[in-house]
Parts: sequence; structure tokens; C-alpha cells
Amino acid sequence: MRKIWLLALNDLRLTARDRAAFFWMILMPLAMMWFLGLMGGGGGTGSPQISLSLVNHDDGWLSAAFIEELADEAINFQETDPTLPDGEESRVRTLVIPEGFTSGVLAGDQQVLKLEKEPGTSSDFAVAAEVHIVRAIVRTLGQLVEMNDAGELEAAPERFAEMAARPDLVSLSVTTAGRGRPVPSGRAQSVPGMTTFTVMMMTLIYGAVFLTDEKSTGMLLRQAVLPMNRRTLFLGKLAGRLLMAAIQIVILLLAGRFLFAISWGDSPLGLALLLGSFSVAVAALATLLGAVLSTPAQASSVGWIGSMIMAALGGCWWPSELMPDWMRTVAHALPTAWAMDGLHALISFGRGLEAVLLPSAVLLGFGVLFTTLGAKFLRFEP
Repeated sequence: MRKIWLLALNDLRLTARDRAAFFWMILMPLAMMWFLGLMGGGGGTGSPQISLSLVNHDDGWLSAAFIEELADEAINFQETDPTLPDGEESRVRTLVIPEGFTSGVLAGDQQVLKLEKEPGTSSDFAVAAEVHIVRAIVRTLGQLVEMNDAGELEAAPERFAEMAARPDLVSLSVTTAGRGRPVPSGRAQSVPGMTTFTVMMMTLIYGAVFLTDEKSTGMLLRQAVLPMNRRTLFLGKLAGRLLMAAIQIVILLLAGRFLFAISWGDSPLGLALLLGSFSVAVAALATLLGAVLSTPAQASSVGWIGSMIMAALGGCWWPSELMPDWMRTVAHALPTAWAMDGLHALISFGRGLEAVLLPSAVLLGFGVLFTTLGAKFLRFEP
């Protein structure tokens, strides 16, 4: 066991000596997490907020009370200066309250609120904004009708505030029915996707390159004459790649949590089992590539191209839900698809350990298969 550990630490030392390794293993995946998360709408795993600018041309108390009714945790809005011309401020969608709104409503005159939307904005978010606005209108009118029936419009601002502060007569409890399949987006897609992709790519490239380099320079042959058997030598090479993948995973998990505010789910045991199984699969595949390929150039090319293909098909760059059914079926012949299934089960769907048992078992099966083939094809000379 000590010999296996020493061989693994030697591979890790060789990786640390490579100045480019820090960029490719840490900085590059963090940059891609941020960039792809931004393209996908940003945000983490929480409920997205609706951006809504507010232009208030009215200075009456009712417009201020209406804005209070509109305030909601799902709404991210700010009042903007109505004197600025269009284009001076960023307004994805804007609610415009007309001048004389308060006096007009109290006089019984119809008032028109305008919801202006920039071209190309999300139609789903626009509909959600309309729902929130209509809900605020209904609540405001309901309280005004109640005040009018009670003859309390004279004390309108104070009485309206008291009524708004009353507990809801009817509350709605919303829970998830069954297991939904929301399409992961933003950082909930990019962070686990880039973690899976870069851990696989760096382990395959560095792991295969180091092993082919040791074969071509005769280092592996010299190691073979040391007082250790072939099995110990092979397991040491495998352990080195496993250690490399594990360290990168830990760093990216911490970055996802503290830099991108991603919740990795409520099952630490499930997360550890899944990512541990994935590490075994990619470490074994890297060792297999190093065993069957002859030169570092071959290992680098095959590792790079293979990682790109497996990332694209496995749902690392975009949600697999967006792909055709046949492509999702084909993708499950690859470790990346199973890893992403498990990560999304934990992160996006809020499931527990039971959801990653099958993906972890399949990944361990990949590891056993690749390890068996790697041990069979490994030669100590070029």
C-alpha cells in the first residue's frame, strides 16, 4: 500500500510542477462556470427574480401604496427617474404609473398602467411580471372597495396601511407534487457541467500524457524493475490519477459553493458517493488511454477530443433535456451523462442519496471495465 501511495504522490508532484496545470485545472473551469452561467441567465438554484423597472409619474399616496403591494421576493424592481429619456437607463421591462393616478382612481376614473418590454426579453418572465402586477391591482382595488363601503376613504392613507398589514384571511400552501423535471439553467447548469467536464478532461489529458511519457522515456520500464509487482505499479498509476481528480473536485466544489453560491444538495453522502465514483471512472479511463497510446502527443489529442465529445453528449455544456431522446440514450454509454444525471438530481431536483445509487453504480462499473482493460494493455516499453 505504501508503494502505491508513493507512486500516486509522484504523479501528483509532476502535475504540480507543470505551470500550465493551475490554469487548466482551476482558473479555466472557474471562468467557464461564470461565462456559461451568465449566458444561461445567471442565478443559482433558487427561484429566479423578475426584473422590473418602475417609472412613477404620480406623487399621490395611492401610487406609493400600490408599489408596496407590488413588492414581492420574486420581483427585483427599482424606481427610475421618469425625466430621463429612453435609453438612459437599462429597463428590461418597465411599469409606468401615469400622472394623476391617485386622484383619478379615487374619483372613479379608469387608469391605464403600461408595461413596456424591450424586444427580445423573455416572454415567460414578462407573463410572470403581468401576473404580479394584476395581483397587486386586485389587492389594491379590493381594499379601496372595502374602505369605500365603510365610508373610510377620507382617512385613506392611514386606513389603507392598516388594512394592508392585516394577516391574510386565506393562505395558499404550495408543495411539489411528484418529481418534476425543470430544465437546469444558469449556474445550476454551468457549475456542475464545468466541474464534470474539466475534471474529466484534465484527468484524461494529464494522466494519459504522463503515462505515455514515462513509457517513451523508459521511466516506466525502470520503475518495473523496482521491488514491486506489476499489479502494484499499475495501481500506483491509477491512484495518481484518482488523487489528481479528487483534489480538483474538492477545489471546484468549494468554488461553486462560495464563489457562485451553488447549493450542492442536501445529501453530502450522495454527493461524495457520486463524485467519488466519477473520479474512479475517469482515473481508470486515463490509465487505459495511457496504456494503449504510444506518445504524449497522441494522449493529449485523444484526451482533448474525447473530453469534448463526452461533455457535449453528456449534458455538461447544455441541459440534456434540450437534446433529442435518441441522443440522450446514446449519451448514457458515457460516464459524463451518468455524472450529470446524479448532480442534477441532487442540485436541481432536490433529491437524496437514493437518486445517485444507480449513476454511482454505473460509474463504478465503468471504472472496473477501464481498469481491467488498462491492466491488460499496459506495456512497460514504448
